[in-house]
Amino acid sequence: MLRQMLLGAALICAAGAFATEGVSDMAVKLFGKEEATKRVAEGALFVDGLYIKAPYSVTREGNVILVNGRVASRFKVESKADAKAKADAEAAKGDAGKAGADVVSEEDGATVGSDPTPTLGDAPAGNSGPKVSEIERRLAQRGGGSIEERLAAQRKAKDQKGKQAVGSFNQEASGSDPLALFEEADYTYTPPSRPEPKAVPYIRPAAQKSMAERLADAKAREAEVAAKASGTSAAEEEAEGDAIATENFDNLTEEEIAAYTQRFSKFRALIEQNLAADRLIFLSSANSGAKAESRTVMRRFVASLGKLCSAPDASRLVAQWGATLPRGYLGKIYNNREANNREIRTLLLRIAREVREERERAERRLK
Repeated sequence: MLRQMLLGAALICAAGAFATEGVSDMAVKLFGKEEATKRVAEGALFVDGLYIKAPYSVTREGNVILVNGRVASRFKVESKADAKAKADAEAAKGDAGKAGADVVSEEDGATVGSDPTPTLGDAPAGNSGPKVSEIERRLAQRGGGSIEERLAAQRKAKDQKGKQAVGSFNQEASGSDPLALFEEADYTYTPPSRPEPKAVPYIRPAAQKSMAERLADAKAREAEVAAKASGTSAAEEEAEGDAIATENFDNLTEEEIAAYTQRFSKFRALIEQNLAADRLIFLSSANSGAKAESRTVMRRFVASLGKLCSAPDASRLVAQWGATLPRGYLGKIYNNREANNREIRTLLLRIAREVREERERAERRLK
């Protein structure tokens, strides 16, 4: 019995040395752990669209950032050697020269899979006339006259073009009087066969519509914009942070481990600083994607969240905040609206109290 108790205690102690659920043990051994420097009561943090209630404790285990013990961000880990090998493999798939790698050219100086070495003809012995390009020579061989005839035709066309540019109207006087050069021109006005129509002012088609038709068009445009905003494609959602970060700890050098550790620690401290500045932060537990906005944006977003999430779908939320915040992430926030509405009440009360205190201080300064 005593032996079983000691074995259970040993297992409990060993379990404390392992990493948190969702964190790789190897990552903890390589990059270590980092505790929070303080608990932050400010800011608004969302992880995968779910609001995390303050106060916040931002810690790190290996390549994973945790907030209040929950996985909030995960970094991709890969050695430079493995990344280079993967890139070379991808490049080899699209290399057209690899398809003919087994064909060896018999010419001297040729490489595997290359085209035959081009050869040039001997130059003429002397300057026997105007220099003729290879294109002209081939055209002459196909037909259309000799090279000399083609060159003569080109010179003739060039001369005619020059004469046409100069013109030949009234260049010389027809008589002895030099002023006759100008008298021969006919300046007689010939009236048009039909009178020109009167100018009609242009009226935009939209101005010709009634007010009811204009309102209907405006509503149709708003509905179209909302439909486009809510219809986010799968590719856009993946680009906004749905891709899962891969972890490969093989072939990591000491320098790469130190660089990764410094990068992870800096990111943890940055999240803590942004929360202390009372900012809005979006994080994804699948990768290291993050979005941070100012305190003003945080207050406006949180205040409008309840009304916008009460709509039948996420179109209103995306239409209002899609230009500032990631649309795919806004859809996740809408999907977690019930849990967010319960947890965010304390934040709304704090924001209302701070706004009221700021207004009172401003009024005291004006008196």
